[in-house]
Amino acid sequence: MTKDSYSYRRKGFERYIFTSVGKSRIMKLVDFSPTRTKNLYNLGFGDLLPDGSLNHTVNSNNGDIIKVLATVVQIVRDFTQQFPEIKIFFSGSTDERTKMYARILRMYYDMFREEFIITAVIKIGEFYDEVAFDSQSNNTYFAFFIKRIN
Repeated sequence: MTKDSYSYRRKGFERYIFTSVGKSRIMKLVDFSPTRTKNLYNLGFGDLLPDGSLNHTVNSNNGDIIKVLATVVQIVRDFTQQFPEIKIFFSGSTDERTKMYARILRMYYDMFREEFIITAVIKIGEFYDEVAFDSQSNNTYFAFFIKRIN
């Protein structure tokens, strides 16, 4: 994704903050939290609340979604450059958001695959399985994993 992005600042090991400037100014948070699996982190993203927590369900409609998502991509690049051994898991807080992430991955796949191994979760029968992300497929993806190519 080669779109303009916002500047951001890192807060500690796992948090990044930036300001979305559209119809209003909204503080955004990207949070990488460890899971029970070694070197697997969940990517959380949304509005930063006054208490420091994350609201990942809000729909800000601030008019700058491309720039906001480009900023998240830059943050993922920064985080994985510092910690290349970490694999990142993410999905949308709604089905529609997950579909939007799939569209973005499909659109920019040729660029992303130069830096990352991308896999996704699909449903096969009654089970879920992690498979290689296929930018040409019409699969319904439920979640995604990315890991920096070493």
